[in-house]
Amino acid sequence: MAVWGRVGVQVAEAASALLERSKRALVGNGSYFGFVNTALAQVPQARLPQAGTDYGYLIYAQVGSTVQTRASEILPGDVIVLEDARLKGHKGLHNYSLSVGEGVPCLGVVAEFEAKKLKVKALQANQHVGQATVESVSYRLEDLKSGSIRIYRVLEA
Repeated sequence: MAVWGRVGVQVAEAASALLERSKRALVGNGSYFGFVNTALAQVPQARLPQAGTDYGYLIYAQVGSTVQTRASEILPGDVIVLEDARLKGHKGLHNYSLSVGEGVPCLGVVAEFEAKKLKVKALQANQHVGQATVESVSYRLEDLKSGSIRIYRVLEA
């Protein structure tokens, strides 16, 4: 929690600032990795990942509908990674189905977490042409049917 107070809060603020900046200019190289790495680079205390390494300490891991790891509460500034994730559930009276991170893992920075609904609001690169390059997206963790979700606490440099 102490590391989150020194690093995670600033990562969340940097990602929010990049969301605003993305309305005027491209953030990073436009990829999921580019956005997260740009947000981490804005925080001098944050440890930048080396090629092939994780984004910090694994605090949450879920494969399909089974939670594998839950080491800490999910907080703003954590990095979320979705791989071949297929989410299926209800939004109001309507059913929805969503596939995320097929082929290339989808990365984002957690902006909010609702523990009661197990809902993560994340900021991530927008892959839709002609729109702002960063978007805000919500994922309900309990709606994961296949694939995996991992959430990392960013460490100090």
